[in-house]
Amino acid sequence: MNAVTRHWSAVRDALDNERARSRSVLRTEETDFLPAALEVVERPVSPTARVTAWVLLGLLVVALLWLFLGRVDVVASAPGKLIPADDVKLIQPGSGGIVRAILVRDGQSVRAGQALVELDPTVSDADTAQAGKALETAQLDAARLRAILSALDGQGLRFTPPAGTTAEIAATQVALARAQLAEIQAGSQTRAADTESARAARSEAQIQAAKLNETLPLLDEQIAANETLLEKGYVSKLKVIEMRRQRLAAARDRDAALATARKAEAQIAVAGGNSSQSMAEARARILADLAKAESDARLRQEELTKATKRSSLQRLVSPVDGTVTQLAVHTVGGVVEAAKPIMVIVPARGKLIAEVTIANKDIGFVTPGQPVALKVEAFSFTRYGAVPGKLEQISSDAVQDEKRGLIYTARVALDRATIRRDGATVPLTPGMAVTADIRTGRRSLASYLLSPIDEIRTTAGRER
Repeated sequence: MNAVTRHWSAVRDALDNERARSRSVLRTEETDFLPAALEVVERPVSPTARVTAWVLLGLLVVALLWLFLGRVDVVASAPGKLIPADDVKLIQPGSGGIVRAILVRDGQSVRAGQALVELDPTVSDADTAQAGKALETAQLDAARLRAILSALDGQGLRFTPPAGTTAEIAATQVALARAQLAEIQAGSQTRAADTESARAARSEAQIQAAKLNETLPLLDEQIAANETLLEKGYVSKLKVIEMRRQRLAAARDRDAALATARKAEAQIAVAGGNSSQSMAEARARILADLAKAESDARLRQEELTKATKRSSLQRLVSPVDGTVTQLAVHTVGGVVEAAKPIMVIVPARGKLIAEVTIANKDIGFVTPGQPVALKVEAFSFTRYGAVPGKLEQISSDAVQDEKRGLIYTARVALDRATIRRDGATVPLTPGMAVTADIRTGRRSLASYLLSPIDEIRTTAGRER
């Protein structure tokens, strides 16, 4: 405590002496009349050096305070470009073909549904016509077979042609159906005739057998009477033997007639079964042909649908309102390849976003929701400023870039899609190159300036 008191007393005495000396010093204009030697001694020291020293010291203190207390943004720069929020629309032909007409030019505004390019439809139209004819043939076959089935079921020949069938073709199909039905019925009639013939033979045999059955008792009586007469000697034995022979012949004829009747009965049964079998076989054949025709009709319908779709794709139209860019076809008669883009439609009045690529070294510090300053390459940001935005989405996996290595794709939502230029508001357009400064945090200037030294300190001395 005594030491502090002594130091404070010394400082106070020095200040008192300085004030006393200042009062005793002559003014500058008074020293002008003194001799040169006294003028040098008595003239007061210029305060410029002292003031300069104090100013420099103050600036140094302010600079140090700014270095340690001042904060700056830490940003991750990501290059990219502006794109529509709903993406551009690639126009690609569904199949290869020859260009018939180019209906737009690069930079032209188009409406949704407007024709862009027409391809030669000759081949696709031929395929469509061929598929249509094949479908018509299959449908006619199915309709004819249904009519035949209707006739076989006793409902008459009901032919219902497909829509669009001409009267001439319908008449031809009806005639063909009648011919097929007549063929089936002819086979049935032949078997019916066989049945009738067998029935007639059976009736004849049965009549013959009945007649012989009536004759046999009479012959038996004659034989008995003649045997009585033979015993009395009135007739010869040969006559009796002859009558017995006649009786045996009549019995054999009766048995033969009965056998013929049984055979005819069997023939009737066989003929009836054959007739039923023939009709069943004909019906089964018609049903099988109908199923095949209906299946073929369904297949042909699918082929016609595909052919019609291919024909419609020969006329490429715009899916949205927008502007034509990157037109790749310029020659009528040129060949285009399937699925190869021939132009791009940039949607009109769509919201713009920035699609940027983040370096692998920065991906650990960026998260969705961080503020972003977009510097548009077309407008110097030092003069026109940056467009504010917010990091909206980051891809979950990296892609390989030939120059930058592994990078992540991200999307930035813009707070506005315009920029001020010389007092006028200029809209931003898709395709403009931008650099997104993503603010990942803040740090002091001292930390920023000392970071290279710290990096060298931590890595130095490790080399062999």
